[in-house]
Amino acid sequence: MNNNIKSSKISAILFLIFIFSISLLYIFLPGKEYSETEKRYLSQFPQLSFQSVKDGSFEQGFEKYLADQTPFRSFFVSVNSYYELLKGNNGSSGVYLGKNGWLIEKPFARQNNFDRNLCRVNDFAKTSGIPSYLLIVPTKGSIYTEYLPKNSLKYNDIELINSIDNRAPELNNINIVTSFEKNKKSNLLYYKTDHHWTSEGAFIAYKSICNALGFDAADESLFSKEIIKDFYGTSFSTSCYTLTEPDTITLMRNKKNNGKARVIIEDGSKPEEYNNMFFEDALETADKYIVFLNGNHGLERIITGNEGGKLFLIKDSFAHCMAPFLAENFSEIVMIDLRYYKKSVSQLIENEKPSQILFLYGIDTFAESNDIILK
Repeated sequence: MNNNIKSSKISAILFLIFIFSISLLYIFLPGKEYSETEKRYLSQFPQLSFQSVKDGSFEQGFEKYLADQTPFRSFFVSVNSYYELLKGNNGSSGVYLGKNGWLIEKPFARQNNFDRNLCRVNDFAKTSGIPSYLLIVPTKGSIYTEYLPKNSLKYNDIELINSIDNRAPELNNINIVTSFEKNKKSNLLYYKTDHHWTSEGAFIAYKSICNALGFDAADESLFSKEIIKDFYGTSFSTSCYTLTEPDTITLMRNKKNNGKARVIIEDGSKPEEYNNMFFEDALETADKYIVFLNGNHGLERIITGNEGGKLFLIKDSFAHCMAPFLAENFSEIVMIDLRYYKKSVSQLIENEKPSQILFLYGIDTFAESNDIILK
């Protein structure tokens, strides 16, 4: 009996020491604004006021602050991911831990949005009167099925992409499924720790685009290759499977100009101009993928210096490492991201007078987005 009482006292004391230590760490450790592991901004201490206490916003904000600013948060989040894995729950935050270190997003669930967005894009192509093309990039889970864990959910990507021809007659469907399945063993088409395709995967898709548009694709020998190590992508950040090995990024640059072109970002009131499609400062940050065209922007223009027409590219971030290849076939590329560009697309096209329109989306974005509004 005495031993039980003694043991209970020791446990209580250890628990109090733990709580006291954590409290001190909250007080004395500097708060973090950004989590490099999760690639997101963390909640800060909420504003304290009579109104915020009354309406409950302070309490909600304080709970988020405690969760986000937990000392050694990244460690505990990672431990929880692997604990769930040991329990048989493979799919931390929607990401499978696959074979050979592959982190693979679970299938998207909102097929109704795919149907709606396909209808919108098809109607817009009909109205524009400009040759319009659609390239939907399948998820890596639908291509690299051999790396999926047991009992993973079914991917419908290929069936949806193959159905576009019959369902969107105004669009020229650039179907890369067969090409990707043919090349997946000889080329790493997607990053293991990120949902995007690699530069090698984008180049294979580039050849399909050129074939559809009637152009001669630039030869791969035209591009130099620089390997960037220690890349951890969004799949890694989302899942927190922190024992996963990093990827490498391949920068493929035209040997004649090393990727130089006039890049004009027109998000703000004053356009920002750069002289290169590769933003190498990003390679010193946690988000190395924005080395391609400086990440997401509402409106971005590339003046290539090459001969050719003007391409109007409506896209998500899959287009960023594709643009240096397309620059070989066009004198100008106007890129818009409908998540950020909220002005009239029809008016912009009327002003720009492009020779072709290309819609380029990852299938998960295309199937889940509420931002594909074309007016």
